Amino acid sequence: MIKLKNISVRYGKNQILSNINLEVKEGENLIIMGPNGSGKTTLLKSMMGLIHFEGEIEIDGRNIRSFSRSEIARYISYVPQIFTTPFSFTVKEFVSMGLYRKKRDYWDEENDIEEALKITNIYDLKDKYINKISGGELQKCLIARALVQDSEFISMDEPMSHLDVKAVLEISSIIASLSSKGKGIIIVSHDVNIIKNLNGNILLLKNGNISFLGKEDNPDFVRSLETVFEVKVHKNNDIYYFTKL
Repeated sequence: MIKLKNISVRYGKNQILSNINLEVKEGENLIIMGPNGSGKTTLLKSMMGLIHFEGEIEIDGRNIRSFSRSEIARYISYVPQIFTTPFSFTVKEFVSMGLYRKKRDYWDEENDIEEALKITNIYDLKDKYINKISGGELQKCLIARALVQDSEFISMDEPMSHLDVKAVLEISSIIASLSSKGKGIIIVSHDVNIIKNLNGNILLLKNGNISFLGKEDNPDFVRSLETVFEVKVHKNNDIYYFTKL
């Protein structure tokens, strides 16, 4: 379990997060939503100990400040929103790097690597270079790398941004399949319709504060969604869409 106690983050004079209290249990999904600048990515990076924060974060009852980076990797893997590298790796080589926390000769774990490639539907790309594939295919590589890391939670920062409609549907399906296998998914997303696939708790942030935390069927959810995004929310056949106030 990941537990946050009074987490605050400040960049210079700017207060990004204010006294966030949150628990994410093993196998549980959390969807983090909010307007641009509301602190979503900052919250995600705080949970992984990637940035300085005030307050306490515990993983299975142990203070995250006492963890090494490799120890944190046993619990949380990370799929960034944007990834670039000046180096040329094949898809298979890149995905294999997720095994580094387990052993130094990580490239020998053929079964784990190939399973991740198949789950994310990129097995046929395994010998291509990652700088020669599409954005959607690269995002699948990042998810496959996180998958072979075999952590309890996979954290994702807007994994479907800047992708075309087909890629969004494919990535959304893959994420839902990982959740069904017992992986806890912690995801930052602007796509409210992803909640129907993950069936997790929804965290709405505004100005660094929690405006809502709960399930989609909570009577306060739609009202909170409207308040946070300053829009009118409509629902048709389980699909959400928005109009101006």
